[in-house]
Amino acid sequence: MGKIAVHVKLTATEGKGAELIEAFRSLYDGRLDAETGTEMHVIHQAKDDPDAIHFYELYADDEALAAHSTGESLKDILPKLAGLVAARPETTVLEPRHGKGLGQ
Repeated sequence: MGKIAVHVKLTATEGKGAELIEAFRSLYDGRLDAETGTEMHVIHQAKDDPDAIHFYELYADDEALAAHSTGESLKDILPKLAGLVAARPETTVLEPRHGKGLGQ
């Protein structure tokens, strides 16, 4: 079983891209470090559309992704997103094949 990557696009409520990024700050204060198997979790803001927020996530395997998806970090974040997200997330689950830093 190989690594699993996830790409998520969130569309912020108009003009609230920076606030949406700030709502996720607590994830990057050590919470994700405590998740076994969460290898990379990066938040991005589109340069040409500050209300387009993207995540790139890399997990050791399916179990690590499942643990993250049902873990306390995400449960704690969800209430902070009220009024900041304009649409349902667009999520794509990927299987990395080749790349620098993957160790594959």
